[in-house]
Amino acid sequence: MSRAKSILAAPDGRRDRWRAHREARRGELIAAVIAVVAERGPGIGMDDIASASGIAKPVFYRYFTDKSDLFLAVGRAVAESVVAETTAAIDQASSPREKLEAGIGAYVASIEASPGLYRFAAAARPATWRSPGGDLLDDYAGIVGLHAARIIGEFMRGAGLDAGAADPWGFGIVGLVRSATDRWLEQPTMSRAALVSYLTDLVWPGLAARPGKPADDENVLS
Repeated sequence: MSRAKSILAAPDGRRDRWRAHREARRGELIAAVIAVVAERGPGIGMDDIASASGIAKPVFYRYFTDKSDLFLAVGRAVAESVVAETTAAIDQASSPREKLEAGIGAYVASIEASPGLYRFAAAARPATWRSPGGDLLDDYAGIVGLHAARIIGEFMRGAGLDAGAADPWGFGIVGLVRSATDRWLEQPTMSRAALVSYLTDLVWPGLAARPGKPADDENVLS
């Protein structure tokens, strides 16, 4: 290979360093918005974010296309944090039913800990709904729903069942829990533990039953 071709074929270290710097800076700006929203509430605008964070608006727009792009990135980051906390709780539980209860409990606890940040993140919606790979875009609802569907699919395949129901069940469970949690945040008529227990009791029979058989301890996804 000639020297010229070798130079052209070599990795562009400067481009890689710039990409890494850009991603790191985007992460810092997202963290700054999360901190301001957690402190000030979900109705905050860019002027308030810039003032509270000490970061001028043009700086944000060097790394994000516009306000919607920034807010969507914040929604993704918050959703990924919720997924990480929920996954850790599920992994620590033993039986499938305990995993379900632990996952619901971790989700509700994460929302209760910062309801304003949750409302801000959940309101960030992408303009289109599908990625090139066919999955729903990773907005807040998409990240949590897809993760739930994948966990359910793994349980079903492990039990030798058809995993075709995993996607509607995953998104259905997330929708149910989100709706109930939203209502509970507005009208906390019971403890968090009671809410989690009721939701688990509601979801588990359908999730645990094999087709054509009742749900009981002998028919769990294990």
